[in-house]
Amino acid sequence: MRRILIMAEMHGRDLTRRHVALGLLVALPLSFYLASSRDSSQALSAGGIGMAFAVSGATLFSVLSSQGVDQQLVLGGYRPIELLVGRLLFLGPLGLVIAAGFTALMSAVSHPARPAVLVLGVALVALQSVPFGLAVGSALPRELEGTLVLIGVVGMQLAVGPDAGVAKVLPFYGPRQLIEAATGNGGAVLVPVAQTAVYGVALLLVARVFMDRHIAVEHHPRIDPPTPTDG
Repeated sequence: MRRILIMAEMHGRDLTRRHVALGLLVALPLSFYLASSRDSSQALSAGGIGMAFAVSGATLFSVLSSQGVDQQLVLGGYRPIELLVGRLLFLGPLGLVIAAGFTALMSAVSHPARPAVLVLGVALVALQSVPFGLAVGSALPRELEGTLVLIGVVGMQLAVGPDAGVAKVLPFYGPRQLIEAATGNGGAVLVPVAQTAVYGVALLLVARVFMDRHIAVEHHPRIDPPTPTDG
C-alpha cells in the first residue's frame, strides 16, 4: 500500500506542474457545452461526453511522462500492478472533481429533469476516462498519436447518434445513455452502469498487457564465475 500511495503522490505532483495543460484540457469540452447550451439535450451530451477528453487527456499525459521512470521502479522492486493502481488512486478522484464542476455548471444552466441521473452519468464518464486514457497511453507511447486517438474516439461518440451501431461499441455509450436520460426522456439506469463497468475492466486489462510489454524486465540466470584450477 505504501508503494501505491507513493505512485499516486508522484503522479499528482507531475500533473500539478502542468496546470496550464490541464486548464486547456478542461476549457475545450467546456466550450463545447457553452456553445450548444441553448439546446439542453445536445448541450448535456456535448459537455458530459466532451469532458472525457479532459480526464483521459490528463491520464494520457501522466502515463507518457512517467514511462522512463516506470522501468526504473520495476527494477527497484515495484510491480506493474502497483504502478497501475497508484495511477488509478490519483486519477480517479481527479476525474470526479472535474466531473463535479461540470455537473454543477450544467445543472445550473440547463436544468435537467433528472439531476441525479446527470450526476451519475457524468461521474461515469470521468471514471471511464481513466482506464481509457491508461489503455491509450500504454498502447501508444507518443503524445501525438495518443491525443489523436482520444480526439477521434470522443469526437465519434459525440458525432454519431445514440442508436447507431458504432456508438454501442465506443467506451462512453453507457454514460451517454444516462446523460440523455437526465433530460427527462426516461431510460434504464442499471444497464448503462453495467455496460460501463464491463468496458472499464476490459480497458484496464488492455492497459495492463501493454504495460508489461513496455516495462518488462528480463531476468537472466545467474552465471557463476569459473572455479580456478591448480596449474
